[in-house]
Amino acid sequence: MTLRPTRSLPVRLLAIAGVAALGIGLAGCSGGDGPDGKASGTATAQATATERPAITDVDTPAGGDGEYVGALKDVQVSSCKKSGSEWAVEGTVENPAKSAQGYRIYVSLLKGQSDTRAVKEVDVDSVAAGASDDWSTTIGTSESGLSCVLRVERFAA
Repeated sequence: MTLRPTRSLPVRLLAIAGVAALGIGLAGCSGGDGPDGKASGTATAQATATERPAITDVDTPAGGDGEYVGALKDVQVSSCKKSGSEWAVEGTVENPAKSAQGYRIYVSLLKGQSDTRAVKEVDVDSVAAGASDDWSTTIGTSESGLSCVLRVERFAA
């Protein structure tokens, strides 16, 4: 007994042609083309018009050499305010460890919840075990309405 396909060759060819036509039609709907067939720059122009370059003054990328622990709880911001054409940020770092520790503090100025307008690295070389130290920085941007957010890394000094 021989099993035979239930569909004839013309039906299979018609199905393959239909799938190919659907694929070609969808490829033509990828967006970005204007009515004249040329690429539309609307999305790019809108994104560029609302974006401004952020200020970044970072010597060490976040994560450095990987020999650190997150230590946000060790650092406090006592002041973060615009003063003329820059932002002045001050705070205190408190070392809870049993040995001297260094700190790398990344101060970010945010507009809203997630629009980073500036980032600056502040290094506190060594804070003795159980001691505290003050830190401060200025960030050169005259943009108003920003908030300060920190990322803190602690490592053996």
